[in-house]
This record gives sequence, C-alpha cells and structure tokens, in this order.
Amino acid sequence: MTLPEGNDVPQWIHLLPAGDFRGTDGRGPYTVPDAEKLILHTMQGQKRLVLDENHATDLAAVKGGSAPAVGWIVELQARQDGIWGRVDWNRRGNALMQDKAYRGVSPAFAVDASGKAVTRLVRASLTNLPNLTLTELHTQETGMNPSDIARRLGLPENTPQADLEAALSRAGQALQLHTQVVGLAGLSGEQTVEAIVTGLKAKTSAVQTHAQQVTALEAQVKTLQEQASRTAAEAALKTAADGGAVITEDMKAELITLHMQNPASAEKIISGLPKLGTSVERHTQRKTSASDDDTKVAGLLGIKVEDMKKMRGDV
Repeated sequence: MTLPEGNDVPQWIHLLPAGDFRGTDGRGPYTVPDAEKLILHTMQGQKRLVLDENHATDLAAVKGGSAPAVGWIVELQARQDGIWGRVDWNRRGNALMQDKAYRGVSPAFAVDASGKAVTRLVRASLTNLPNLTLTELHTQETGMNPSDIARRLGLPENTPQADLEAALSRAGQALQLHTQVVGLAGLSGEQTVEAIVTGLKAKTSAVQTHAQQVTALEAQVKTLQEQASRTAAEAALKTAADGGAVITEDMKAELITLHMQNPASAEKIISGLPKLGTSVERHTQRKTSASDDDTKVAGLLGIKVEDMKKMRGDV
C-alpha cells in the first residue's frame, strides 16, 4: 500500500485492501473472507508484528543477515477499505518516515489451502515496490524465495535446499497423479479433491452395476441354453421311440442331462439305440396241404405230379 502523504509520521498504515485484490505483477486474486477472524488469528499469542524494510526478516535473516525492525504493528483494525495497523515506530522508523525514504507498505500474509483466502497477517515491510497481492511477500518480484516455497509446501521456513528440492519433486509427482486421477474419474480441467472422489465413486458404482447386469445376463443365457438343450433332447428321444427304440425313464433323464453338456455325444447314443421293429415273425409249425405233399413226392421219384396221380389211379 502507498503510505499517506504529508510530513507527519503516520500512526496507522493500510495493510490489506477489502474484497478481492490482485498484485500489480499479476498474482492473485486474494480475498479476506472474515476480517475480524483474520485479526483474531493474527494477534492471538502475540502482542505485535514486526515492520521491517524490504522484507529483510524473510530474505536476509534466514541467511544470517541483518533484519532490524523499524517499528511494530501493535493493533489491527477492520475498516471499510480493508485492514489497517497501528504502528509503534522506533527511532529508525521515525527517521525513515520523516525523510520520506519509502513510498509504500508491503504486507506478508498466510493463505489457506486454496491459495486465495487470507487467514492471517505475518508481518509487513516498508518498500518502494509495493505490490499488495503477492501471496507471501508483497513487493514486486519475478520469483519466489526458498522460504516462500517452504511455506507453500507446508514446511518450516528454514527447510534446507535439498529437502525443498525433494519436496518439490514429490509435489510434481502428486500433480501428475492428480491429472491422471481426474481423467479416470471422467472429469477434466482443474478439480477439487471432493469432485474427484465423487467422480471415482460414480465410476466404481457404474462398474459394479455393469458387473451385476453381466452376471444376470449370463444366468439368463445359461437357463435358455438348458431349456433349448432339453427340448432338443426330448425331440430326439421321441423320434427314437417312435422308431421302435425302447427308452426307460431313467435312461431318458440321463440322456437329457448328457445332451445339455455334450449334445453331439447324446445325439450319437440316441441314434444308436436298438429298435424292435413293427412286424412280428411267427415261428410255429405250419400244416402242409396235399398238393404240397404230391409235389415233394413226385420230386423225389423224378416224375411229374400228373404221372404220379395216374399211377395212383387218381386220374
């Protein structure tokens, strides 16, 4: 924020704007959803926030450099245009203000997991490059320093470089996994964890329903196959029985069961069943007639039947 004009050292400085805001370097947007809650979280457990120069506490102190305070923010106030802080200036700060050494204020604040909602103020700095809406350090800059990266990854600000690089590698893998899972869930674009979980549950439910439908269809097909096989076996057995084959009830049941399992074998057995036939051959002795006897006798004598009858006096 730009410092008030005038020769007097300001007692209050503007730390955060109201509503949605974005930095001049394009970062954001950010918002303060609840100003009173932000003030409570900021001042809880501490009586004052450091006010330094150009974020020396974040950039120089972590490397062992000097980061003196120029004043202390001892009170926060929610106003119509945002969050204001009352400053208790020290001699260095008073001198800088009277000398008009800086033209603006850059807050450092924490955000929630969405990266948008401001949850608390961390500190503020005097700067000549005010930006307002940089996630952590709000001077204009083209990149993020290690402490910014560590905070974004949920790590301590003084996390060693090697650990930061390992965490960034894991974050990259997690991002790739996130993209793949979004696709598996049947979604696209940026999605929340809740949306992905809902999509995966819907997919799982659909797969389970499909599996149940397939099982039901398989059971129906099996029943139809058994019915068709039984009908075919019964028709083949009826044909065999009509042709004279003797088929007992036990044999019929076994052949029907076999036909359901192996139609070709059942058909072969049925076609090979022995048949009794429809005609009856009688094998009792038959009485021969007189003419038949004359023929046999004449044959034995080697004469004609007429000559034999003449000799017998029948003619």
